Amino acid sequence: MKIKRAMSLAGFSLCMVGAAVQLGGCSSVPKPAEADGSTRVPANDTTRVQALQQRVNADRQLLSENNLLRAQVDVLQTKLNEMTSIVREALTLPPAPRPAPAPVPVPVQPPAASPQSMAAPDLPAYAYSTNSSGVVIRVFHPFARTEFEPSEQVAQALRASVRTAEQIEVRGHTDSNVVNPIDKLIAIERAEKARTWLINNGAEGSKIRTKYFTAGNFLVENKTPQGRSMNRRVEIDIRNQQLAGKHVASSN
Repeated sequence: MKIKRAMSLAGFSLCMVGAAVQLGGCSSVPKPAEADGSTRVPANDTTRVQALQQRVNADRQLLSENNLLRAQVDVLQTKLNEMTSIVREALTLPPAPRPAPAPVPVPVQPPAASPQSMAAPDLPAYAYSTNSSGVVIRVFHPFARTEFEPSEQVAQALRASVRTAEQIEVRGHTDSNVVNPIDKLIAIERAEKARTWLINNGAEGSKIRTKYFTAGNFLVENKTPQGRSMNRRVEIDIRNQQLAGKHVASSN
């Protein structure tokens, strides 16, 4: 009996030891995972900062170019609207009556003006005026054109005036109501091409200076096609006290 009881106690002890081992294995704390830092990049890495700065600069440049293109498109749209209005007005105008034949043509007299702005006999009042320092002669341009092509009468007056000028100021104008890159270029080219023509016709280049006016500075009201055609012009301001308040004599 004693042997049998001892064997039972030994078996019970082994069971208790096994259970204790199992409980010990289940209660062990797992090790925390360790992060692999091989792919980390410092926040202030020079290469990364430069790459981000280049991307920002590229985005800013693209935005600036888009804004410029948008402004140019707006200007072209405005010009298109003006041309459309001019064409519509031209289509709605009644045909000009055919003049009756006359044996002797009657010259059209220029509108009356004050003594200081009276036109020369062969120049219309709007193309020629005097001031306290000399005379101003104007040449008008078709829409968007920059060629300097004065009539023969205006060319004769210019040749007679610029050769003895003390100073000449050439001013290029457009009919635009707003400043924009396209009309700025047109105004500059009008002034520069007029300067070249004057030098080729007897003016001293050292006495000439040019200016341009992209918008505004209108000669007449700018709301009608006729008014806009008068505002697209080049003004040659000839400083010469001998011509101040006098008429320009034509020269061949």
